[in-house]
Amino acid sequence: MPTQTELIGKHPLSPNIFGKWLASNDYAVTTSKNHRSLTPLTTIDNNEIIEWLGRALFKHHHTDYRIEKLKENYSQLGFSEYAKYVENRRRLPLADAVQKGNATEIVLTEYIQDCLDKELIKVFKLKYNPNVDQAIKGDDTLMVDIINDGIQDRIKLYLGESKFRSIPTKAVINTLSQSLSKDKLPLSYTFLIDELGRDSANKHIADLLDKTMISQIKGNDDLIYTGMLLSDTTTSSVVEKHLNSDNSQMILISIGIDDPAELIKKGFERANYYVLNPELI
Repeated sequence: MPTQTELIGKHPLSPNIFGKWLASNDYAVTTSKNHRSLTPLTTIDNNEIIEWLGRALFKHHHTDYRIEKLKENYSQLGFSEYAKYVENRRRLPLADAVQKGNATEIVLTEYIQDCLDKELIKVFKLKYNPNVDQAIKGDDTLMVDIINDGIQDRIKLYLGESKFRSIPTKAVINTLSQSLSKDKLPLSYTFLIDELGRDSANKHIADLLDKTMISQIKGNDDLIYTGMLLSDTTTSSVVEKHLNSDNSQMILISIGIDDPAELIKKGFERANYYVLNPELI
């Protein structure tokens, strides 16, 4: 059975934000359980964490084009007219459940990359959501690492499912396990290829993905399943008690903090501040 480090790498150390914010504990791996528990090293009112989360929320919800247009119109319009412009092109959700879901998805994405200490290939689906207050169906995260073994390129996929809960329960842990069972295949693979193929700079990556079968990736144990549950301070013990997975390539990352809903609220407040002050990004 692969360890947590073998699947996603080591927990980042300070000065990385996750190393400053959270302590890591890798529980003993069993045939049905692979669990990394993250617990707080500081309180949710820590400004550095809120600042990091706000920027991440802003960037995951806005394309480079949209950020450029925000900056352009910020400098050209008066504040009242700019506020109207922003409202008509809103990318950040107002719906509480969508905010919590999106934020947890973003934390999972950023955490996996920071554990691996590399930027993975991905398409931020949140940037393209036509209804920002409704969650998009499909994979929460699908990221690609292209590894060259000196002979040829090899593709490793990181498929993710994330959940926010005010209180952790056996039911949500079962849902995560079932969503990342050994038979689960990525739903967003074709979408990822098509989006990468739109940019000539990424066409070679899209071509490589297009000619590589998911079954081949999975057969090489290069499909890694990553779950995340963000909830209260009892999360790690509840996960340890109830996690039961049939997938040896699946890791569940639990984050247990005081009042996670308040942290997400503060994060979106900061993200909205940057919408109104895009020159600071």
